[in-house]
Amino acid sequence: MKKLATLDDFLVRDYLIKILGEGEEFVRGFYQDLLAKSQFFSQVLSPERVSKLSEEEALNVLDLVFAVRRKKERVLKETGLEKLRLMIKELLTSESEWDSKVERFARELRGVDFKFARDFASEIIHFSYPDRYVLWTSWIWDPESESGAVVFLKEEPPKRHMYGEKYEEFEKIYKQVQEKLTDFGIKVRGFLMVDIFLAMIYATYVDYMTLSTMHSAKGFFPPAGAMARRLLGLSVKEEMEV
Repeated sequence: MKKLATLDDFLVRDYLIKILGEGEEFVRGFYQDLLAKSQFFSQVLSPERVSKLSEEEALNVLDLVFAVRRKKERVLKETGLEKLRLMIKELLTSESEWDSKVERFARELRGVDFKFARDFASEIIHFSYPDRYVLWTSWIWDPESESGAVVFLKEEPPKRHMYGEKYEEFEKIYKQVQEKLTDFGIKVRGFLMVDIFLAMIYATYVDYMTLSTMHSAKGFFPPAGAMARRLLGLSVKEEMEV
């Protein structure tokens, strides 16, 4: 396996300080909403229940994923509810390697591009089992474009192999973030707090780039906190009761 980058402690600390500067209420609310999303996924997409997933529930699942929410009706119509049920069940029960089953799911999903379908598959696995699988979406790390939130946790310019091209490689980077957050006093079980941390980093970058290139845009784009919630599918208060 390739030797992967070691993230910089001081950059993790500085971003963490900025995020905590949003206020305890913001961070706690963000975490609770993300936990509710995870609980919803783990219930309606469980192996025992996913075969009975209703159209409304399927649309709610799609609506909670940034990569596919705008095309949720198209995805459901072109893929088909029964096909989607079977695909999700296979994704969550298959003993195949993460990379192969996610790629298979992404190639079979209809209505969105492959990259967005891959992000959707990653969210299904991660939020169904948030203590077992890390979240790997294109906005967190995209080895093809060498971009994503983790890029900002290392001083040197990103390289294609820097954070891995396979799940087992990227998982080590993601867990580095978790370990460093723990070292700085963030003691939350599982990976959801890492999701929030990375979403806030990427949203801060988007906010900065938007305002630095479009000076008249201030007030028309959501602040970093709102953008981070949107990245994790929480821009609006969805009904997630089961």
